[in-house]
Amino acid sequence: MNDITDYLSTKNIEYKVSGNEILLTCPECGKEKLSINKESGLYKCWHCEALSPESIFAKGHFGKLQEYWGDIVPINHVSTPKANKPDPDYTDLVERYHYNIWNEKQALKYLYSRGFTDDTIMKFKLGFVRKDEQGWISIPSYEDGIPKLIKYRKAPPNEREDLPKYTREAGGKTVLFNGDILDNIEEVILCEGELDALTLIQNGYDNVVGITGGAKTFPSEWWDRLVLKEKIYLCYDQDAVGQKAARDTWATRLGREKCYNILLPEGEDVNSFFQNHIKEDFDKLVSKAERFKVEGVLSLKESLYKLGTSDESLVAKYSTPWESVNKLLGGGLQRSHLVVVGGQPKSGKTTMCLNLCHYFSETYEIPSLYFCLEMSERDLAYKLIQYHYGLIDKEISYKDAFYYAQDDFGNLPIYLGYSPKITPEIFYNTAKEVRNRYDIQFFVFDNLHMMVRSEKESDIGIATKMFKQIAMELDIFMILVAQPRKINSERNMTFDDLKSSSALASDPDSILLINRKRLTSSDQGSFDPIATVIADATRFSRGGRCKLFLEGDKSTWKELIT
Repeated sequence: MNDITDYLSTKNIEYKVSGNEILLTCPECGKEKLSINKESGLYKCWHCEALSPESIFAKGHFGKLQEYWGDIVPINHVSTPKANKPDPDYTDLVERYHYNIWNEKQALKYLYSRGFTDDTIMKFKLGFVRKDEQGWISIPSYEDGIPKLIKYRKAPPNEREDLPKYTREAGGKTVLFNGDILDNIEEVILCEGELDALTLIQNGYDNVVGITGGAKTFPSEWWDRLVLKEKIYLCYDQDAVGQKAARDTWATRLGREKCYNILLPEGEDVNSFFQNHIKEDFDKLVSKAERFKVEGVLSLKESLYKLGTSDESLVAKYSTPWESVNKLLGGGLQRSHLVVVGGQPKSGKTTMCLNLCHYFSETYEIPSLYFCLEMSERDLAYKLIQYHYGLIDKEISYKDAFYYAQDDFGNLPIYLGYSPKITPEIFYNTAKEVRNRYDIQFFVFDNLHMMVRSEKESDIGIATKMFKQIAMELDIFMILVAQPRKINSERNMTFDDLKSSSALASDPDSILLINRKRLTSSDQGSFDPIATVIADATRFSRGGRCKLFLEGDKSTWKELIT
């Protein structure tokens, strides 16, 4: 897609290029002081930063400017806002545990064996507590100077082998270890854990933060802060899990152009490295750090080697809630594929796609986005409540919305979007932004013909190519809802019945068509609840047809039990 200068040109925004910086007039202060870095996408208005630091133009990532100009759509989480809870403050626990550690010789011996000094133990308030018949090293993490998270690491001896090596204080806030330094630095070293971060800090590095969850833990709040940094060094374990997380979770979402990979010797982490090396040795690793490679052209042999060493989760088929549909699709849905779902109005296309969003979010913990041009976020959330709880209309009260938000349902990573002025370009910008910020990997766009109202086949073709490009470039699941021409409901639809079918011919990997016959008796509803689902024009499977049952009053598609 377009780079920053192309984007500004399409918006008729005047700019100048000076080296790696793009200069333009700030929309707020009116001065030619807004500078955008071509590579990192970071911007700063030197005038606003000095006089109005809270302004969105003071500094930020280019996505903020695109949102300001109306080319990125704000996305909402499916649940309503949760009741305001004060952040935890574990000061008393931290002080008590820190006091304890000086009387625990085994715990101190363990920390000394890892290379930590008394000064580090005191500065970061490391502590000791015994619970569940096991001793634990306590490691607090601060936000704005207040300990809001305590992680616990098993202290020797390992008295409870059934307990995990790490645990955390219930109710803690997921914050970055040493994250308070981020406001004062432009380059940061990101470590896979608190002890690795402590090791680097003790050895003279003052720009280090540590993640406090698994290697793939990356909340949007962290992204908001880290994306503003000019340079990010990722110092992760050399195993497959660590390197995959560094490349696919962190560098991909923060921008590969600004992320550099520090390669430790195989089998080493930061802490073990410093058992036998000094700061100058680590400096050499930093100097050799390189950006993560961008995929390019590969020979057949290279492609086969890549396939053989690929993470199976990237090439695997992900099942849907309906086994009969899985058989039509050769096992299920796959990343980088575009699937078109078609059907007559009110045939259950939206319900089917919402069921898929819910299923992928709950079953695979894959964040999903439903972007709809026909229903509001409130109506979509209502249908999701029906599906999740199995409720009919009269059993749902809007007053219960806060209960649903506090329940597990409210924690599902489902996001909803709507914009009456959406274009393919705006959706591309939005998809990339929310993939990076929220790690959304399952997308539904409902629907193609509401966005492109032109009768020109070429306009539909441009849009479908863009949706396919999104799927491949972002390596995500992409579902596109399409409308058919007006047809006789007595016969089943085929691919040729979709509007602008010739423009849709080449880009989708699969097309699913929902066929339901119209009923004549009004007391039975408008359509037969039994649908024939046809997999037509599939690229990687045989296709075929199956039967599903729509329980419309609960917004749920089910296998047909015969």
